[in-house]
Amino acid sequence: MDIKNKKAMVTGAASGIGRATAMALAAKGAVVFITDINEAGLRQTAKEIESRGGSVGLAKALDISDYEAVSEFAQEIHQEYEVMDILVNNAGVALFAQPQDYTMEDWRRIIDVNLWGVINGIQCFMPEMVKKGRGGHIVNVSSTAGLFGLPWHLAYCASKHGVVGISEVLKYDLHKHGIKVTVVCPGAVNTGILESVQIKAPVSGIDKLKDKFRKIALTPEKVGGQIVRAIEKNQYMLITSGDIKALYFFKTKCFLVYHGIMRLMTRIMDKGLGIG
Repeated sequence: MDIKNKKAMVTGAASGIGRATAMALAAKGAVVFITDINEAGLRQTAKEIESRGGSVGLAKALDISDYEAVSEFAQEIHQEYEVMDILVNNAGVALFAQPQDYTMEDWRRIIDVNLWGVINGIQCFMPEMVKKGRGGHIVNVSSTAGLFGLPWHLAYCASKHGVVGISEVLKYDLHKHGIKVTVVCPGAVNTGILESVQIKAPVSGIDKLKDKFRKIALTPEKVGGQIVRAIEKNQYMLITSGDIKALYFFKTKCFLVYHGIMRLMTRIMDKGLGIG
């Protein structure tokens, strides 16, 4: 897809991958429409895009898990700007915990944002793309946790596996309408989620875990650039780093090796977070 002059909707655009993707799309000549629950961060994203010569069609703070709010925003956009060409469902939250430590509130928070947020975006913007018949591109940002059963990630994995499943169905169901789909499975990325993530573990292990994460993490700008290239090339699955590609290879081609790696990873996580 040629991105120039296309209209692109990006959720979770106040920081991290969302902000970087919105800025990369604007730099390619797209008119971007952005949303996030963080109003101050969203305004900053819009300001940065415009200061670099990019175009922001509309920026509105809302909770992506609130279907009515997303629907009203979509209606406002469709009435004034018509259909979106690109939809990037990015907003997400995270939680690290042992399975027995989850509460129903934890489950609802993760599923509401990570899974229902994507569903809300699709339901509010995709039908209009189909109706107009101009094709388009949908990007769903999942995670490494959408490919693997990562330790301490029970609810997060559930939500992100759901995003991968949704994306695969859309890939085939929307092909006849000329709408392409990309599912993004990032590894470690140094975003704001690192500071907001809730970790139910002894405090002593949390800072060490975050420090290790930062050392291997990609920048949001690198991932945002990868997402834009995936749109341009109509790439279905985007795995952002070599270590995750290797682990995915072992899972699909040599499961015994994958099984050993995951058992080891679980022991390392348990020990690192102070329960092993």
